[in-house]
Amino acid sequence: MRLGTKKLKCDKPYDIDEARKQKGLPRRHRKDSRTTAYELTIRIPANYRSYFDGKKKLTRVVYALNKKDDLKSQVESFEDEKNAHLERCLEERGSQSADASKDKDEFCKTPIGDYAERYVDIRSNGSVSSQTTTNELRYLKYVNASIGHIPICEVTAENIEDCLLNVPKFSEKWALERRARQEENRMTVRWAKKHGTLVKPFKPIKVAGPDMQAKVLKFIREVMNYALEKEDIAKNTAKAKFLTRLFKKSKPLIDPLMEDEAARFLQEVEKLALGYFKLSLLLLLNTGMRPEEMLAIRTGNIIFGEDETVIKITSVLDRDGTIREYPKSDASRRSVPVDDYTADVAREWIKTKAELFKEMGLKATMSMLLMGPDTRIWPYENWYKEWCKFVEAVGFEGTRPYALRHTFATLNLANGENIKTISVLLGHANPSYTLDLYAGYVPNTGMGIGTRYMNYLRRAA
Repeated sequence: MRLGTKKLKCDKPYDIDEARKQKGLPRRHRKDSRTTAYELTIRIPANYRSYFDGKKKLTRVVYALNKKDDLKSQVESFEDEKNAHLERCLEERGSQSADASKDKDEFCKTPIGDYAERYVDIRSNGSVSSQTTTNELRYLKYVNASIGHIPICEVTAENIEDCLLNVPKFSEKWALERRARQEENRMTVRWAKKHGTLVKPFKPIKVAGPDMQAKVLKFIREVMNYALEKEDIAKNTAKAKFLTRLFKKSKPLIDPLMEDEAARFLQEVEKLALGYFKLSLLLLLNTGMRPEEMLAIRTGNIIFGEDETVIKITSVLDRDGTIREYPKSDASRRSVPVDDYTADVAREWIKTKAELFKEMGLKATMSMLLMGPDTRIWPYENWYKEWCKFVEAVGFEGTRPYALRHTFATLNLANGENIKTISVLLGHANPSYTLDLYAGYVPNTGMGIGTRYMNYLRRAA
């Protein structure tokens, strides 16, 4: 094959022997002990994977005496073999030459709005949750309003940019239309007919911003990836670099309490009477769990041990008011320790609620929900009303429930706790995300490290 015509190219060879040596493992058995083992990897572009049984990459282990000649020739042989296979497949499919591609008229002419609607419909049949489907239909609304009429094979990066720039405009337009309908409906209420208006005014309208733009861009990319895998388009134009740079998802608001504020908040919580609300505040402050995770805690999730009490977080209160189990592979499924005071409050509340169940003629089991005054799943809105009353009464007006989660993370990091440990306790997917969020709160230990290191060596001598 001529130079420059290869569609598949090998990555940098991976030295297996060196990797095994670093792990303390012996070398693999081989005929010639003088050779070095390398792993060759060819990553297959998405539009060629169908010719290799859907594989994303091809690997081969080779043994080479040297890098300059032996390894280089084996790399070229591996590339030539796989490229030859690809060429044969392309010719069988009807390609005129190695560089031939689908004629523009052969690509899908379905408008991107209809194509995306079909994509959402296919995924809604059990492959994703109902909440995901609801969100995707919301993103689809923006696509239809702006570029929904353009054939998917003709959508350009500039079209997608126009769509994203129009997100705030359409959001405001639809919000104003919705407000007009609400005001019209409100005038039909008996109180409004008598007094002319209702006592409670409407809240200010919300307009979508950068976060929604980033979500719509991600949705368009997923749709076009699906079309690319089906060979309905030649290229995913939504992956243009300038779109990624312009429409980034913003980081969450980090608003922790300072050390003295957190101490005063804890004192106010400890003054509360025994009940589910006191326990809920202690769990949020003590463990850094999310409010929706706290509301799904059951009796069986709390494991009282001799040395330490641990809470297993396995479920979450969904937006529709139901409790959903976390998948086993999800980082959010974890165990977090609590202090003795929180454990004692939890133990007393479990006894109190069990007696309440007994009076109602019910049996308290390990599946008994703790966060609520009765047997029902306690909605987040009800709990949040109590939160607002509490923070206003104790001088923390405007503080969000999530501030306790950020307080747990920032104060522990400031006290020198390992960032990997904090990442696991918070349920983050990886420590790098935790570091990105709380980088400003990690203490700088670089000052004086040289002196400390050399003093350590001298003490060890």
